[in-house]
Amino acid sequence: MTHFSGLLIALCFGVFILYTAIKAVRLRRSEKRRLQVRFWLFIAFVVLVLVFRRWFAARYGSVVWPQTMTTDILADLATIGGLILFIQSHRALGRNWSLEVVIQEKHELIEKGPYAYIRHPLYSGLLLMFLGMALYCGRRACIVVFVYCFFGVYLKSRMEERLLAKTFPAYSEYKQRTKALIPFIW
Repeated sequence: MTHFSGLLIALCFGVFILYTAIKAVRLRRSEKRRLQVRFWLFIAFVVLVLVFRRWFAARYGSVVWPQTMTTDILADLATIGGLILFIQSHRALGRNWSLEVVIQEKHELIEKGPYAYIRHPLYSGLLLMFLGMALYCGRRACIVVFVYCFFGVYLKSRMEERLLAKTFPAYSEYKQRTKALIPFIW
């Protein structure tokens, strides 16, 4: 099961990277100029960690929990669920998606699909994927990567919320009836 889980998680991250890269390339010209190096550095980091995961794990972290069939199954479910949530959220956003925190021309407040329940489902999907990777690895280094991603997502979501609140008067009502990252909880 361990080998299968590793391949499945790597495949999910590969689909995520390919999907996001294709969407980034399809951005309008004005958007492409805003495409920053940090996005591609993030993608390169994920690829390196996945390709050289044993090397990273051996050098950058002791085992926090052992790898078992249960952790493998939970890791698989989290990663697959995260990828599905990410793609569905992306599709619901449509042309409102951008790599940067910006209001685009003819921007709309999206409240359909996953956005009917949580305000930042793209980030929730990404966090679920990284949680799956951390569960699978069970090493301190992977947990640190997950925590780093969590704080990055939290900070970026706060920036988005400030901008959306300024732009859309209905945002405060939307914010009251939805949760930020976890449906019905937070």
